[in-house]
Amino acid sequence: MPRRALYALLILQVLTHLFWLAPTAHSGQVAIPWMMNQGMTLFGDIWEQHAPGSSLLAAAAQSLIAIVIAIDPGLLVKLLNVLLVAAMTALVYLLAKQVSGDDRAGLLAALVFAWWAPVYGNVLLYFDTLLALCVVAALVVFMRAGDRPSPREMAAVGLLMGAATLFKQHAWLSVGALGCWLLLFSEGRRRRLLVYAGAALAPPLLQWVLLWRADLLDSYIYWNWTFNLSGAMDGVLLDGDLFRKLLLTNALVFPFAIFAIRGERRQLLLVLMWLAGLTLLYPRAGENHAMAHLPLAAVMSGLALAQVLPSLLDRRAWDGPRAALAGLLVAGGIGWLWTGAVSYIPTPVGPGAILAYDEFRDLAAQIKERAVVGDTLFVLPETDSTPQLHPLTGMPPPGLWVKGWRWYFKPARVLSTLGAQWEDKPPDWIIVFPELTAAGEPGIKRLLDFVDARYERAFESAAIYDHGRAVAYQLSGET
Repeated sequence: MPRRALYALLILQVLTHLFWLAPTAHSGQVAIPWMMNQGMTLFGDIWEQHAPGSSLLAAAAQSLIAIVIAIDPGLLVKLLNVLLVAAMTALVYLLAKQVSGDDRAGLLAALVFAWWAPVYGNVLLYFDTLLALCVVAALVVFMRAGDRPSPREMAAVGLLMGAATLFKQHAWLSVGALGCWLLLFSEGRRRRLLVYAGAALAPPLLQWVLLWRADLLDSYIYWNWTFNLSGAMDGVLLDGDLFRKLLLTNALVFPFAIFAIRGERRQLLLVLMWLAGLTLLYPRAGENHAMAHLPLAAVMSGLALAQVLPSLLDRRAWDGPRAALAGLLVAGGIGWLWTGAVSYIPTPVGPGAILAYDEFRDLAAQIKERAVVGDTLFVLPETDSTPQLHPLTGMPPPGLWVKGWRWYFKPARVLSTLGAQWEDKPPDWIIVFPELTAAGEPGIKRLLDFVDARYERAFESAAIYDHGRAVAYQLSGET
């Protein structure tokens, strides 16, 4: 019965994620992979601070699918995200079942994850979600292996944890946390730790070797590590609304932790890995970053519910503490229902839309009507969403591509490189979003001055959802 219910849940998730929910497309999973397939290189002429895993994955998918059928890059990443969500739900079920030996605990955990995933998983194929997929898959293998995992099983755990580092740098903390657990509590700890460490290092080592051979390692180190650790990027503090959501989401984690202290020691590993996942909320707290810890919160919530629900469902056994606990669960359940249900309210773009993508289609069509084959494009500012105009118009940048948030302009090399390239080969078209340019100040002003000096205003779009109007400029024939 629980397994049939899981299948029904997965079908419901696929339908709602395809036809009703409207998550956002991120440039790292749509525009950047598209540019890579146009011959541009990540960390070469695409300067990006995120780990390369998700962009490489999306670029490979775009390239492979194109062999069979022409598919819109936005639709492709949406389909990949549906597979990702379904896989995460199945893994949450398997992990909870593996830890507890109870199908009902697995189903409850899957239900918790499915309810909260639309709240936090509002960006398609996002870095944090892919990281969580690798971590949860590794824990499924580790928990299934029992107290005496074989070298092959430890190698599989290590490879999955190492793969997580390709999707986001924070994963190294999870890799270290699991390594510390093995060192302290695993039987035959030294041998197993060595196998785990060697396997965990294999994916990033392979990545570094390939980058070194492509003469991109220095750029990768700068943008992925030096730049990120420099403090140039603006931080985002945890606000009251997100804090409320996190408290509701993790309310059952604390009872589980108490159960775990009194029960099997290996259950505490879930708490440790959950804490490691929480670190992705720093330095920029946001709903999408909560996806790193949500699967483990769901597993622990399912395990806690499986322990308390049987006694609460038998009203004859209610005493004072049980009645109080039932009241707290009802109050928390109302908060869960309201917070999760809000995710299903359609946006102005419409049910099932791809936000930060579909709303640009009319603007892209206007540009394509006026452009000629071989024209290039740049957007001011290039944010997490506006770069989608590149694949939508089929127009790449003329040379270097870099985002337009203010912190990207802090390294002197960015504006100097763009300025030198644009003097020699400027973009044929530049799209300016006046309501967004403040996010790139002061550095973006130098590029806007270049537009004023060298470009003619071609047209202005109607207001675009959540972006305002866009002004299209064409390179002046006098330059």
